[in-house]
Amino acid sequence: MSVLQTIFGRRDRLPRDQATRVPRSVRKATKALVERIQTSIETISALPGIADMSATKRVPKGFYAAVEELIAHYDAYAKLVREGMELSKLEVAGRGAGVAACYEVPTGVSGLETLNIYRAIRPWKDFPKIASDLGRAAEQLFADIQSGHKGKDPKKIRMTGGAVRNGRRQFARRAVPCPFLDERARRCRIWDQRPVVCRMHHINTDAAWSLPTHANFGRAKAKNIRLPVRQQLELARLDKRMEWQPSPFLYAGVLQLLQLADGELINEVGEAPRRMQQDGRVAQRANRNVRHAAKHRKKRRG
Repeated sequence: MSVLQTIFGRRDRLPRDQATRVPRSVRKATKALVERIQTSIETISALPGIADMSATKRVPKGFYAAVEELIAHYDAYAKLVREGMELSKLEVAGRGAGVAACYEVPTGVSGLETLNIYRAIRPWKDFPKIASDLGRAAEQLFADIQSGHKGKDPKKIRMTGGAVRNGRRQFARRAVPCPFLDERARRCRIWDQRPVVCRMHHINTDAAWSLPTHANFGRAKAKNIRLPVRQQLELARLDKRMEWQPSPFLYAGVLQLLQLADGELINEVGEAPRRMQQDGRVAQRANRNVRHAAKHRKKRRG
């Protein structure tokens, strides 16, 4: 492909990559919420020991509550943008007809989001299967990306380059369901923790077109309510401070954390560790309210 074709030629974009401009009037109406998002990021950045996570395998006390607050502020921001742009009736990724978009790998996920997701899914009983599915998907994705890489160093691939864009499209065409998708129930299993790249995605054409194997997939349109640019940059800086170089691809990022934590949970400083079973699962806490619990046996003896 010539330079002119690269610059001016048609560049097929996956639906999540399509740019959506927020009107000035809506930006003005959301100014206070954007400031709250910024404050939340600054609060997390100021937590003591935030840069030591890769060494301590712990996050600062209050970290997860702060991340949840950040997500809540984004949700409020996105809701106001939806209302201002009249997008409320559009299907969203991760539920109902919107699950057609869950065959596209989530890309552009921050380290904070990956940590929050890992904390939620690590105790799942079927986590070993989830981890295996994540591994297969991540390996195939990187193979698809590297197959189109023309550089000398296979590790130096620009996220904005053609190899990544074409590799992601090739992977999407395989229609591999997101490991966090419950296909039978047609819902995202990490709905409360899902990353912004999934929260932002509003399907603007027939939802069925968002399935990568659909004949009209190339014509699928979306409205993507991204974080404002400044806040995106702040999250990228925060990722660098944490020093574990998180992958922007969600599947790979979760596996990085699994390896970093040696299979354990990544708790906050001062938080009691959870006991691990021999099969690698997190031991479930006993339910003290069932009839056969020890506290009830003591009462019956008395």
